[in-house]
Amino acid sequence: MINILGSNMLGFGDNNKFKKKKERVESTLIMLRSFVSRIDNYIHRLEEREKQLFEKVVDLTTMGDDARAMIVAGEIQQIRSVLRHLTALRYIMEGIVLKIENYIAIGEAMGSIGPALSALREIRGVFKGLIPSIEMEAQLIENSLRDLISSTGEYIPPTTWYSPQSTNEAKKILEEAYAVAEKRLRETFPQVKRSSEKNSMEIR
Repeated sequence: MINILGSNMLGFGDNNKFKKKKERVESTLIMLRSFVSRIDNYIHRLEEREKQLFEKVVDLTTMGDDARAMIVAGEIQQIRSVLRHLTALRYIMEGIVLKIENYIAIGEAMGSIGPALSALREIRGVFKGLIPSIEMEAQLIENSLRDLISSTGEYIPPTTWYSPQSTNEAKKILEEAYAVAEKRLRETFPQVKRSSEKNSMEIR
């Protein structure tokens, strides 16, 4: 009786269809968690590299080698830019994972993922010139999620069409994602300062 109620609540229909669709949803969830894990690995590796380069800037600045310190500081700036995008992407993926989990647990409408998918579509383009494999995997995930939503009988606008409401919601998600990313960068990494100059040189 509980299984029947659960399947109806989730919109999966009879027991056989419920089993197949539930398996598909859970398989998608595994794929999403794996992607988040990959993002975490990238973030960890870049954070370690940033720390190494920061120490190098400190050493070079202490020795008065400002020219080389500037070059290394430029590399740090690039790394932190990539970290900002990766952290924002992770935030968006976490939100999608949560919605899938809610769908399994309480039957939350799959269509509510729509704005997050729009945000994912916007941010994944950033990675074409940074980490192409991330962009490709994000695209595959986006396509899989759209197919999954369609299989549940719910409607989601195609990628070529956005309503003002969905566009605004997606923009809000992106803004929140980058706000989280920037806060994390400020808390994780120190500023790079040059003692030979009056003004401090900040790496953002």
